[in-house]
Amino acid sequence: MNLPTSRARSDPSGGGPRSETNGEISTVFPAVAPSASSARRFVAAALHRWGCPDALVDLVLLLTSELVTNAYRHAGSETRVSIRCDEDRIRVEVSDKGGGEVQLRPFDENRTDGRGLQIVDALAERWGHHSDGAGTVVWFELVHPGVMAR
Repeated sequence: MNLPTSRARSDPSGGGPRSETNGEISTVFPAVAPSASSARRFVAAALHRWGCPDALVDLVLLLTSELVTNAYRHAGSETRVSIRCDEDRIRVEVSDKGGGEVQLRPFDENRTDGRGLQIVDALAERWGHHSDGAGTVVWFELVHPGVMAR
């Protein structure tokens, strides 16, 4: 099976801590399995506060859940989730303290795991990652004209 070209991008801009300012908010979740559902609630609350449509919220939550689950499973460290809403796009960054390499695995219909980044790659307009001595950041963006940070 031939896979389409990935939309992943290397992003050397870094991903330092952020707080809520002008359509941007972040928080840290512990290295436990329930953090994926906590992250979904956190992101959903921000998107609803910013007036995003339900279909967009659902998609952002799916992709966020995949990235937070990957961070928990592979890095085993606390995870920072940052979300930014600009006029025409939503950007979510998930950062951890792991030093592992981000890998988009080929699809294998015989496996029941390892599809998280395949889902992100298929559904996000853009996504990427960068690593440094402090850890790894994986991000995605969804374009949605008319979304305004409130």
